[in-house]
Amino acid sequence: MPVSEKQKGYARKWDKDNMRTIATRVRSNIADDFKKYCEEKGTSCTAEVKHLIEAALEEWYKELEEREKQKNMEEKSHE
Repeated sequence: MPVSEKQKGYARKWDKDNMRTIATRVRSNIADDFKKYCEEKGTSCTAEVKHLIEAALEEWYKELEEREKQKNMEEKSHE
């Protein structure tokens, strides 16, 4: 069943409110190699970049959690 114009409008509004574009420029040889890398893995460049971002953020969230634990321990030791 085709998507109505109204449904497309709702999707555009949701994307506008909830999604952001992250863009970067890299040298041609790096872009070409990354594309080949993704093709060999059987994934798209977009999917791979999303995966890399999510992995980096997961690591960062763990670091933030550790810092918060350390801060709480230091505060408790000063009480």
